[in-house]
Amino acid sequence: MNRLIVIPSIFSILVLSLVGCEEEDIYGSDGGSNKIVLTRFANSYDNLANDSATARIDEIYRTGAHEIKIENIVNNYSNQNLNNLDKTVLADNFEGRLENKDIEVNGRTVERPIYEKNSNNKLTYETTYKTLNLSGLRANSYSAGTTIDSSRGIITDLNNYSRIPVDAQFPAGSVCYIPVVKSDRSFLAFNEKNRTGYTSINRWIEAAEDRFRDDRDYRTSQFGTGVDNKQKAAQVTFFEYRNQPAYQYNGVEHLNSNNSDNAIYEADYVASGTTNPNTDSIRGVVDCTIVNEVAADFLAEQISRYY
Repeated sequence: MNRLIVIPSIFSILVLSLVGCEEEDIYGSDGGSNKIVLTRFANSYDNLANDSATARIDEIYRTGAHEIKIENIVNNYSNQNLNNLDKTVLADNFEGRLENKDIEVNGRTVERPIYEKNSNNKLTYETTYKTLNLSGLRANSYSAGTTIDSSRGIITDLNNYSRIPVDAQFPAGSVCYIPVVKSDRSFLAFNEKNRTGYTSINRWIEAAEDRFRDDRDYRTSQFGTGVDNKQKAAQVTFFEYRNQPAYQYNGVEHLNSNNSDNAIYEADYVASGTTNPNTDSIRGVVDCTIVNEVAADFLAEQISRYY
């Protein structure tokens, strides 16, 4: 979720709603109640082929383990943006670590504790993946309207690869996963892959405020976070504009563990409480680009055939 954040009361294309299908408790073929495999497809550029590249990315959570597997579908995908590192967590009067350890998987719920720095205290951070049956679904189940509010349907990777025939449909057993995030408290999370080249939080704010060259309104807030709220942080929120969703960017100035100087990071933001997707079938779009093995095998075969 780096940089693009779904924020309460502001509609985003990532705000999810279920359209035309009922939610089902389907585990697919992911292998038991203490393991879940979340699959998505990603694009990059292959310099040697001088062309685009597509990969299947399986993110595997087991009780006690986390693993990412990459399978090239078209050319060679660049995985430099994949982030599997532990993260520093800053919250109100709190600093800790979100680590790839002590993971607990129970059915479709993945719990990852956040450990407070120099303490045995921990915060609860968990994601439960709602399921939606994709069997028989075609790309034309999604309709992009002239505005975000008028868009309807279920968007899958069939919509992202236009060469795949419109009558291609997901086979029986295909499922998408819709994440519902629950956290004890709001926090910012980042690691060395999120480090920027800015020299101060003010310079980061100037650049963040200039990311859109249109007339959309934005709001900037600055605040303290971490132990004694001594770390400087900022949020720049761009409101909806015409048919574009809302975006929120988060920056933090934090002491680099390998350097005596402060470094500026772009951070993920997680709100406290439960962040539920919109499940009203009348209101809009469900993002079904995280899928189970059956749906992923079908998509991989379709992409290979037409690309």
